[in-house]
Amino acid sequence: MRWLWSCCIALVLAPTLAAAEKPADLIERLHRAEGLSSLDDPALKPWHLKISFQLFDAKGQPAESGTIEEWWQSSSSYKIVYASPSYSATVMQTKGSYYETKDAGSPPYLLDVVLKQVVHPMPSPADVDDSRPEQQKQKFGKIPLECVMLSQDLPRAVIPLGLFPTYCFDPGENSLRAAFNFGSQLTVRNQIGRFQQREVAIEQMTSLNSVNAISGHIDKLEAMTFSDSDFVVGSDLEAVGTDSKAIPKVGSGIMQGMLLTQPRPNYPQRAKGNHVSGAVVMRARIGQDGHIHSLKLTKVVDPDLAIAALEAVRKWTYKPYILNGKPVEVDTTITMNFNFGGG
Repeated sequence: MRWLWSCCIALVLAPTLAAAEKPADLIERLHRAEGLSSLDDPALKPWHLKISFQLFDAKGQPAESGTIEEWWQSSSSYKIVYASPSYSATVMQTKGSYYETKDAGSPPYLLDVVLKQVVHPMPSPADVDDSRPEQQKQKFGKIPLECVMLSQDLPRAVIPLGLFPTYCFDPGENSLRAAFNFGSQLTVRNQIGRFQQREVAIEQMTSLNSVNAISGHIDKLEAMTFSDSDFVVGSDLEAVGTDSKAIPKVGSGIMQGMLLTQPRPNYPQRAKGNHVSGAVVMRARIGQDGHIHSLKLTKVVDPDLAIAALEAVRKWTYKPYILNGKPVEVDTTITMNFNFGGG
């Protein structure tokens, strides 16, 4: 296996003029980037991956470290082992069922971020096709990149880069170098290598609110041949369902009662001047850590109100939702009401 190295990216952004590519062209570019960066593809030979990670504390200082190891045969046959002082567990998908280490709970969000950046860093084709992508040229330090944001249709609105999921590439290429998630999370892929004609992040760093949160490094990535004996379910595992990606839906009223922090939005001046009021409705994915990991607008009365709602809600935090004694990721609805003259 031969690695292709590239230089590091600084975390300083400097915007330049927006590129004038059509949304259809940007959608096609995002699809090409997904094909170039995905390891969970039936066209690839089965593989074995080992990643070492370093977690950081709230001040960006090194905390605990550990490893993530995956054996992948197909989307329905794989095993992942997490090993660290605070979380050690195995998850496995085999023969139509999904298993986890008993009482271990689901993997922490940041560990999944590190693994996803290697295995499938791009959004799903459905999310891409359902967006209205916009492109801006950015500089990360001295390195120019082209960033594509999966915007929604908000006429006349000026949308801050990174408010929606954003993916940044080398100019004119499909090489993913950085990704934003709702303004607060930034992942930089500092070194890129090739494996089975796919690009992988050898070195990566994720920050939250500009503070280092977790880094990852590929220790091993190799093609392998597996047999059924490699995916035997041990006595320490328990079946937790047939679909590892199934996420429970929880009512908005229940999640409202679990809020810990709830920064209020600023009422946009233009909306005030036009006496605009109404409700902005969002579909939210809340992680087992109580933080919002994705937001999608489902009802918009005014584009300025929609942006104000997104900028506020992305900072909300919740008590983890407990299902069968374990914190789980949930899907819910959030409604933000703007009442002109009513506070």
